[in-house]
Amino acid sequence: MEKYIEQARKLCDHLLQALAEALSLNPHAFIQNFDPESSEINVRVNYYPPCPQPEIAMGISPHSDASGLTLLTQFGSAGGLQVMNGRSWATVPWPCEELLVNVGDLVEIMSDGRLKSPWHRVVAMEEERFSVALFYNPPSSAEIQPVQGGDGCYRKVVVGDYVRHFYEVSPTLEKQAIAYAKKA
Repeated sequence: MEKYIEQARKLCDHLLQALAEALSLNPHAFIQNFDPESSEINVRVNYYPPCPQPEIAMGISPHSDASGLTLLTQFGSAGGLQVMNGRSWATVPWPCEELLVNVGDLVEIMSDGRLKSPWHRVVAMEEERFSVALFYNPPSSAEIQPVQGGDGCYRKVVVGDYVRHFYEVSPTLEKQAIAYAKKA
């Protein structure tokens, strides 16, 4: 697990730099908020038992991720992840044992809305499946602020304060937690 986390940190750091460059920002625009010694990595293993009637069950309720980046992989069966696309759910094509990268709320805030954290859910399936989610966050005490040139609708927030708020209001029927970081 330690090797996985070490490699995941390197990958996340590289992705944060690439995302900044893709937005024509300084490559360190996002990574400057992540300290190699105190940035937080949390790993969650999910088990989805086979469901004989998946149309009447839910795997994981709709949410965004209260992270900087999330790395996901799944084993056993492909599918189940859906993302809100307009006003309807779309199944994400995601092969087994492939890595999927999800932008979290903290990168949405840092990018000032230029990158969006998706509202997503996991639906039940007839097949058994496992997934592993790795959440990469700046230190809880870090104050993150939006870059210049975005929507102009986000404000500075302390990571720990945002994450606490996220879990206080979750679960919700729509993407509401991010409103905490928006300017009044």
